[in-house]
Amino acid sequence: MSVVNGKLLEVNLAQKKWTSTQLSKDIFHSYIGGYGLGVKLLLERMDPATDALGPGNILGMAPGLLTGTGAVAADRYMVFGKSPSTGGWGDSNSGGYFGREMKRAGYDAILFLEQADAPVYLLVEDGEVSLHDAAFLWGKDCYETDDLLKGIHGTECQVSCIGPAGERLSLIAGISTDKGRMAARSGLGAVMGSKKLKAVVVKGTADFSARDVSRFKDERKAQAKDIRENTFGQGLSAHGTAIFYEGCIAVGDAPIRNWGGTGAALQDASGVTEKTMSGFKKKKYRCSSCVIGCGGHEQADTGPYKTATPVHKVEYESMGMLGSNLLNESPESMIYLNDLCNRFGMDSIGCGGLCGFAFECFEHGLITAEDTGGLKLQWGDSDAVIRLAELIGRGEGIGAVLAKGFEHAISVFGEKSRGFAMMVRNEALPAHDPRWSAGLALAYYSNPTPARHTQGSTTFPVAGYEQPEMRNDVLHGQARYHKDNENLVHALSSAGLCTFCFSIIDFKRMVDVLSAADASEWTVDDFMTAGYRIAVLRHIFNLKAGIRFTDFAFPQRVLGNPPLQEGPTAGVSIDLDLLVQEYLQEMEFDPQSCAPSRELLEKLSIVQFG
Repeated sequence: MSVVNGKLLEVNLAQKKWTSTQLSKDIFHSYIGGYGLGVKLLLERMDPATDALGPGNILGMAPGLLTGTGAVAADRYMVFGKSPSTGGWGDSNSGGYFGREMKRAGYDAILFLEQADAPVYLLVEDGEVSLHDAAFLWGKDCYETDDLLKGIHGTECQVSCIGPAGERLSLIAGISTDKGRMAARSGLGAVMGSKKLKAVVVKGTADFSARDVSRFKDERKAQAKDIRENTFGQGLSAHGTAIFYEGCIAVGDAPIRNWGGTGAALQDASGVTEKTMSGFKKKKYRCSSCVIGCGGHEQADTGPYKTATPVHKVEYESMGMLGSNLLNESPESMIYLNDLCNRFGMDSIGCGGLCGFAFECFEHGLITAEDTGGLKLQWGDSDAVIRLAELIGRGEGIGAVLAKGFEHAISVFGEKSRGFAMMVRNEALPAHDPRWSAGLALAYYSNPTPARHTQGSTTFPVAGYEQPEMRNDVLHGQARYHKDNENLVHALSSAGLCTFCFSIIDFKRMVDVLSAADASEWTVDDFMTAGYRIAVLRHIFNLKAGIRFTDFAFPQRVLGNPPLQEGPTAGVSIDLDLLVQEYLQEMEFDPQSCAPSRELLEKLSIVQFG
């Protein structure tokens, strides 16, 4: 197979030794790549019950199967391991150029075992591996780290690194590449920090091409044309994900006032639009094989929130969580806050969620100015949001409490504060409201990586998958379609594809691309079965870690208990129990233990993991 190296690198950080082993062609057909390959490798090598910040956890990185091949929007690489935030399976996903360069450097996956006794970084260059002292990098932010390492190894290398948040083991620490493309969720930056692994540098010249070059190129050309002519694709290309912001507020999808309000709480619900944000744009940015180019660099040139240079464009999720969620209506402050999170190396969704929690606790007197160091947490105060985000990033004062996650903060603020924590298993909800679309509630609750809007749902169906209209007042039967979308997203993500690509291009055409890539005819059933296999293994990892998702709570406010009295989702309540019961049945999981059936394990050829 010429679209992969067929090689795995395992680095023991404690012993400062590494080994390279061959990966069979069959493993890619069964687990595809990325975190699909990752969950298989980790279940074979570690105890999921281990301490997530201890030496027994394994941190992995892997590009998708199609990453680096030139397939349309196949740009992604994935980070995976046990999450210190949730205590279960963790994975996160990022675009940019690192995934392509990692594959060019010679490996399809890198696993980091044990922990170094002092800061180090890994260099992989055309298959050659070396560990280097990183004391001079420790304490540097993600931008400084990127610049310093490219100054040493050349601007053509790619860097994946942690910032101060990861060094301090913040549970919202992510892993940065290209100064702002962030594998942000699951707190895996803290795992990297616990291993004293400051960065991974990759550099290579290997080339990858499809087995059936003509078929591959024809499909790529046709897909690129279809994306360019698609209205959604054109909107993303022109303005990025900021196109969602105004509309999501209008329909009741965006979080308002820590999920407790509606757009009426904003002074000007339509005051920040994609055109507003495009006014700050300085240049376009696209990932390695993307024809959309939804990214960009923007700059606030004047005022108290000006940035010294152009910085990565603020995305919808960051706008929602650090903007409308906090009644913050300053677009300049959103740019500043997004840049702040990127420099510290922390998840902007997690940061915004924790800020909303703290603001509401302050409003209700559960914390006071004495607790916040004199900072008054008042809704709509952009300065207060920025100051609190800085404290979280630096791990200072109340920020040190919040950086350890919701559960720790609740233990400090008191159990009464739990009602203001809009999270599932310690992970902040992303900026899409289940009261707008009930399928999100099931996705946020049941997924092994909870509170994720990008792991498959009936709300955001995969292109080419047929499902009936989904209504909040008719939940019966939705779980079947949720299961299929979830499995498809696992397969597509593990192939390295961007979610916007498979929101536009029929997934069955991506199966054709895989067939052209490795010259073995993939079927739609092969592809969906691989996704199902990945889904089940992620659940098995959690069960072995002692996590049964049905044991955990879901924030009742976001289920409409009690329902909102005004706005687009007024009166909506979601019966999550019904969705969960039917999901377990559709997945062939036991309704009490949530364990997959023996028959399912046999059908998916994963009995050894049961």
